[in-house]
Amino acid sequence: MDEEAYTKMAEEAIHKISKQLPSLSMKKNTSDPVELSIDIPIQPGLKYAVNLNLKNRDELHFSVENFWLEWFPCTDPVKVEAYVDAVSGFLLGRYRILEYYRGKKCTNAELQKPTPEGGWATIGSSYHLSLSLSLRRSQKVIANA
Repeated sequence: MDEEAYTKMAEEAIHKISKQLPSLSMKKNTSDPVELSIDIPIQPGLKYAVNLNLKNRDELHFSVENFWLEWFPCTDPVKVEAYVDAVSGFLLGRYRILEYYRGKKCTNAELQKPTPEGGWATIGSSYHLSLSLSLRRSQKVIANA
């Protein structure tokens, strides 16, 4: 499969997301060194800047603040639907990101969805190397609600 076909698949996934949120402004970023990069800036209806991109031919990426996660391959419809659900869930305010800190350093961040019992289930996590020796631990909720 050629690069153009992968890019078309990613564009279709992003189009599904944009259809659910037609009022959000999405901007193509041609300066990022990836096949496709879409920036969704802070704006009415969005409290945090978001980046969606296609990298390494077949990896769909989603990042917000200290959270970053990839879904691949983009040729797998199940992975694409999970990506669309994760991004849409965050943008619509249904899902949240929980960042964990040690001192001032973020050590990991989790994308979470609500459970029927009223708690939160982790969909995916991103980890960050941290050499902080601080014993102070904290959390920060990143949500578009």
